[in-house]
Amino acid sequence: MKDIYLCLDVGGTEIKAAPVDAGGALLQPLRHFPARSHQSAPTLLDHFASVLQEISPGQAISGIRLAFPGPFDYEAGICLLQGLGKFDALYGVNLRHALACRMDIEPEAIRFANDASAFALGELGFGLAKAAPRAMFICIGTGCGSAFGVGGALAPLGTPGVPACGCVYSAPFLEGRVDDYLSRRGLEKLTQEYLGMPLDGKSLAHLAQEGNCQAQLCFLAFGRQIRDALSPFLVQFRPDVLCFGGQITRSASFFLKPMEHACRTQNIRLYITEDTSVRTLQGLTRI
Repeated sequence: MKDIYLCLDVGGTEIKAAPVDAGGALLQPLRHFPARSHQSAPTLLDHFASVLQEISPGQAISGIRLAFPGPFDYEAGICLLQGLGKFDALYGVNLRHALACRMDIEPEAIRFANDASAFALGELGFGLAKAAPRAMFICIGTGCGSAFGVGGALAPLGTPGVPACGCVYSAPFLEGRVDDYLSRRGLEKLTQEYLGMPLDGKSLAHLAQEGNCQAQLCFLAFGRQIRDALSPFLVQFRPDVLCFGGQITRSASFFLKPMEHACRTQNIRLYITEDTSVRTLQGLTRI
């Protein structure tokens, strides 16, 4: 029988959760829970435990796995989020020990991973990047999550072509850094410029689908920013595969053409994940 893990993908607005076996099979349909990220530490910890109990499959589990946004000490299980408008109350809290007490499980059975890293591990183990010698992963949402893979595993720090911090979000780009542009706020800034008001990706996609020319041009400008921001990393890391995830990928047909052209010229296979949340939970079984 395969090991079973209770897996949570913790975001600022919601938590995606399911029990997943070591073969990547979800033993229950993916469930969504409110994150309650502005609550007190005891309330949040009780909430996490409640979610874990709700998705318990009623049989022995091998461990608990959580994907969490950074900054976070993933080895120690200590949350370092502060001043980002989510989970401030958990700053400095050892989630491993707190959840072990609430779930009556050994602390060593609880592990944590960066959300983008977990997504990458899911694609490397169960997605179209499985056989890729070198792969690069980008998740565009609230910010720009990223990861690099070599030989089916996450690329170690110091791997040629991988940024010193292991991710692209802090790299200088235009008048700021990559995260300022390849993100929800970056897209909203463009919608303000092209349509005179800030819109999220869903609203912009609705306008583009209705044939709004300015909305379509806005998406194309976003696509050019993605291409320009990522091109240096494609040259330096030389991935065989580039995978995009995140909610914005639902509108990929409106903005991905510049990136598609750049990948064709460098013989890089570009694809959109089948499901960001499922791949993230699957990846958690590999940490």
